[in-house]
Amino acid sequence: MAVSTSTGGVEVRPSRIGLGLFATERFVAGDTILRIDGRLVNWRELLKRRGSFMDNCYRFGPETYLDPGDRPARYVNHSCVPNAAVHKARNRLYLVAVAAISAGREITFDYSTTIADDDIWTMRCRCGSPQCRRIIRNFGSLPQGLRKKYVNRGMVPGFILRVFV
Repeated sequence: MAVSTSTGGVEVRPSRIGLGLFATERFVAGDTILRIDGRLVNWRELLKRRGSFMDNCYRFGPETYLDPGDRPARYVNHSCVPNAAVHKARNRLYLVAVAAISAGREITFDYSTTIADDDIWTMRCRCGSPQCRRIIRNFGSLPQGLRKKYVNRGMVPGFILRVFV
C-alpha cells in the first residue's frame, strides 16, 4: 500500500479503514489544517464517473464539486464525531480543526456537512464511534439537534445551508 509523503502538518498513512489523513503536529480548534486543492467538475461528470471518484469529491457549489485528485484531502475519512470541518472562504475550500487534534491522530470530518440535497449518495459508515449513524446521507437527514450543533459551531458551509433555508 503506497503512502504519500507528509506535507504541512499532515501525512497520509494507513488507518482502520484504508488510508487516512493524520496530524504530524498539534492543531487547536480554529486552525486551518490544509487548503483543499483540486480540479472543479460539474455534477454531470460526477454522476457519469461515480464510484470512488464521486466518493472523494467535495461539494464546492450548487452545481460543482472539487476533485482533489491524489492530494492529501482525498484521504480525509468520515467520522460521526469529527475533529475537523470543511470551510469555504474566498472561493476556496479549507479543512479546519473544530477540536484539538494531537500529533498522530487521524483527521476526520462529517461528510453529511458537505452534502446538500444529493439523494443519490449514501455511504455505510465504519467510523467505530459509539455515536455512529451507520448510514451517511445528506445534511437534511441529520437529527435536528445535530444539525443545529454543527451550524452553531460553524461546521457547515454556507452553500449547504442555503439549500435548507
